[in-house]
Amino acid sequence: MPPLVKLVLIVIVILAAVVLWGRVMGRRDPDRELVGLTDGVRARVSREISAGHKINAIKIYREATGAPLADAKRAVDGWFVPGQGPGVRDAAASYTEGRLTDEGRARISQLILAGRREDAMTLYAEATGASGSEARAIIRTWDTTQDY
Repeated sequence: MPPLVKLVLIVIVILAAVVLWGRVMGRRDPDRELVGLTDGVRARVSREISAGHKINAIKIYREATGAPLADAKRAVDGWFVPGQGPGVRDAAASYTEGRLTDEGRARISQLILAGRREDAMTLYAEATGASGSEARAIIRTWDTTQDY
């Protein structure tokens, strides 16, 4: 085999190894602490998706969880899909029909019982499209024992 062909093959193998190593290791910063999917992160991702900024939502998800791009995209694509996504499911239907999904109601009730009314207001506003003052009024009178 001619030396030039050997050199080209060696370069190709080295490049393949570098690309594979980059994909496996990703762009991880070992000093950065991952916060995970906290309520604040979920709210930010939901807000970005609702605004039509899917790329920003994927970026926020990846920064919080350290997930690879493909996994983060899959998670954001299924964020509001009933029975699958971690966000308040069926947010668009909740807004147009004037109701929350069962998961949304349960999560809001949990937040209120835990004394986290601000988070409950944020979640209600994002799920229904209500303004901040409307969400505040609803959460102020929310009955956690009633099945809305």
